[in-house]
Amino acid sequence: MNPTTLRFTPSLRRALLAVIATALFPALPVASGQADAKAPSPAAPAPKSANDPTKPVPGGVRWFGRKHAAYMDQTKNRKFDLCLLGDSITDMWPGNLFAKYFGKYNAAGFGIGGDRTENVLWRLEQGELKGTNPKVIVLLIGTNNSGFNTGEEIAVGVTAVVTKLRTMLPQTKILLLGIFPKRDPNRARTDAANPIIAKLDDGKMIRFLDVGRHLLDKDGNILDGILSDAVHLTPKGYEIWGDRMAPLLAEMMGN
Repeated sequence: MNPTTLRFTPSLRRALLAVIATALFPALPVASGQADAKAPSPAAPAPKSANDPTKPVPGGVRWFGRKHAAYMDQTKNRKFDLCLLGDSITDMWPGNLFAKYFGKYNAAGFGIGGDRTENVLWRLEQGELKGTNPKVIVLLIGTNNSGFNTGEEIAVGVTAVVTKLRTMLPQTKILLLGIFPKRDPNRARTDAANPIIAKLDDGKMIRFLDVGRHLLDKDGNILDGILSDAVHLTPKGYEIWGDRMAPLLAEMMGN
């Protein structure tokens, strides 16, 4: 068959995703000098959904291009030691609280509302963070995949982002956050993804932190005053995030 005539139809892509994921995730890349910093990889199940969480594509929201261009400019022209990477939950940090918790770390926020794992992969492939050298990247991504993917597929997508970051920035540590709880019918999917991506924690270059459990009461219900809508945090929610992440972040930043 002439390879130029081969077409990857949606059904063929879905059939190949499990094989690709198996090849991609057997072990995460390890930085030079970190030969023992290998992380377990989550299972890569056969996809049940039309959406491929590992196929890099640009985001579809109207502000995506503007935000991406701004982050490309920061990538090229600014030095930062801490990067917060993710979706609108990351992008919507109140300025005063961002300064309170991260100002001492020379931090930059790289969040885009509406982003799914595949959109972050596209941004990284297009050059965001290329050539930078942050000490730590705080990664929170996956909640927007819950309307398109199963919990297992979301975990595969998150793993793809982690793998991409480790390949691009092998000296940078990753603080991987569990996907936060929300008032949404698809919360069960993100809840199912969290114990899978938690296995990526290798105790060295990748650390997993479940901040979301501190947003819940003893019965697993979201605390009052934490969310401003179904998904996004109030200032009180951001303070819980900042407080609960502070000790591990300080350790990873070397402070």
